[in-house]
Amino acid sequence: MKQMILFSLLLSGSTFMAQAQDDGCDPETQDCSSPSTVYVAPSDIYPNKAFTTEHIKNRIAFLTENENYLSNIFEMDKKGLSNKQSKVQPWGGSYWPLNQGLIANNYQDKDYNTFIFTLMENINWQTNYNNYIKREKKLYKRIEDLDEKSLAKLAPSEKYDVLLGDKTFDLTSRIWNYVKTWGNQKKWGYLSKIDMPVFGEWRTPKVNQHMAIWEGICHGWALAAGHTPRPEKTVTVTLANGKKMPFYPDDIKALVSMVWANSLIQDAVMFEGNRCNRKNPDKDKFGRYIDVTKDATDLSLLPRCADVHPGIFHASIVNILGLEGRSFVLDHHPEAAVGNQPVSAYKYQTFNPLTGKDASLKESIISVSDYTSDPYRWMRNEETAFIVGIEMDLEYVNWAYPNTKKVNLQSLDKIDQMNFMYDLELDQNHDIIGGQWRVSRKGLAGPLHKKPDQPDFFWVAPRQYKKYFQPIAGLPVWDFEKSTLPPVEYKAKAMIAHSFMYNMNAAYNFGNPHLCPVFHIDKKEAPRMVPCEFKIPKPQPLIQIVDKLLEESIKKH
Repeated sequence: MKQMILFSLLLSGSTFMAQAQDDGCDPETQDCSSPSTVYVAPSDIYPNKAFTTEHIKNRIAFLTENENYLSNIFEMDKKGLSNKQSKVQPWGGSYWPLNQGLIANNYQDKDYNTFIFTLMENINWQTNYNNYIKREKKLYKRIEDLDEKSLAKLAPSEKYDVLLGDKTFDLTSRIWNYVKTWGNQKKWGYLSKIDMPVFGEWRTPKVNQHMAIWEGICHGWALAAGHTPRPEKTVTVTLANGKKMPFYPDDIKALVSMVWANSLIQDAVMFEGNRCNRKNPDKDKFGRYIDVTKDATDLSLLPRCADVHPGIFHASIVNILGLEGRSFVLDHHPEAAVGNQPVSAYKYQTFNPLTGKDASLKESIISVSDYTSDPYRWMRNEETAFIVGIEMDLEYVNWAYPNTKKVNLQSLDKIDQMNFMYDLELDQNHDIIGGQWRVSRKGLAGPLHKKPDQPDFFWVAPRQYKKYFQPIAGLPVWDFEKSTLPPVEYKAKAMIAHSFMYNMNAAYNFGNPHLCPVFHIDKKEAPRMVPCEFKIPKPQPLIQIVDKLLEESIKKH
């Protein structure tokens, strides 16, 4: 289920493309309405109802994989944890848009500067799929006759298939089949079982054939970028016919990202928050995102657009990135589109929530009894003794268009920033037990207050993530010095990896059935949620090939 939630990325900063195509909003399962007015948040859910201390502590312990995580705000200050960077900067890369064919995208033939000359190929999946069919009929049949310049311009998955000696281009074709099915039917194209109330009287949601421009494998790139070495140099292989073919650093990044996107690591991540499916989330009188109606796929109203709790957020960041230097992934877009980004650094300043002024930690903390003008006083954890204001600047590595640079350097990464404002609720010992998001230092929304910056969700790879990327047993070691072609035994195992099928059933959902909305064809009855199952193709490049290309790209000569 997490794979479906994480399968997306916002094409941030591209206003032109955002205006050029429908964003894929589904009115039957999402809120596609115009901007909302100000609402009063329900009193029985967050943020009006405070999370319990037990809940806060359990979530932080889960996310940090540490029952003894650091929680004391003064200890954080003493250890110098207000300003930290990850031990290794995550590498920038493409999120490999779904509408362009993921890593089967022949990106060198596209115009990523003005978008004008290849506009339809940049935004329309049907155009790209039709172009693939033409390539399959004309190009693939004469692949051995291509000159080295043409080989260099192949898509990453096509180069992989050629390296493997696969004239059927199995990985590439499976990727494009996925694109076609998703474009035509969305996830319902992979429905394998559903308990319809009465056959013929009920239906699954209707879907359009638009593909959102932010869909891709950002969940693979963002996680891999913070946990695998940076592909640094071009790796050139000599094919059986003697011709040379380069894997540029971005080609290798594509293969690594695909492995991580379709790996079961996606089911093992520690995940906090829920995806907000609303284009224009409701806001309360303080200017903060809230939830006033449930989604079509929710059984009850729950924090979804106001979901990530600042206390959990702050303590997790300080422990994971601050203490351990580990990167994590954050959805930097709090609304319907999703933007998974690898986090590289943070810096926070404390402020006095009563005056709104920056101050030392000691001067910023105020007691609840002294904070008589607290706008959130009825929302606080009942165990709160002190409150402190926090303004955090968080840096993340942004996506980039794929390119053919022969060398990839850290200096080429695009670093962007988000600014978060919130307060933390502290107990008598100054341990974090709660908090509230703010749109201003004093917590009040004025006519010029900025749009809220708060994460939709964030997630962390487990410390033991490497166990999900073990080499396939029984295969010989690839001695790249002797031959730049993989052993012939790799091909059969690769076909198995390409055909991996993700079964979204009760076994993959913690023993609980997945639920899908169904609609009465005559609208005589309200929509229902019924048990359903999916079989979703998740083609993976053979891990040995990807690992060897990555190894050669970082080898010092």
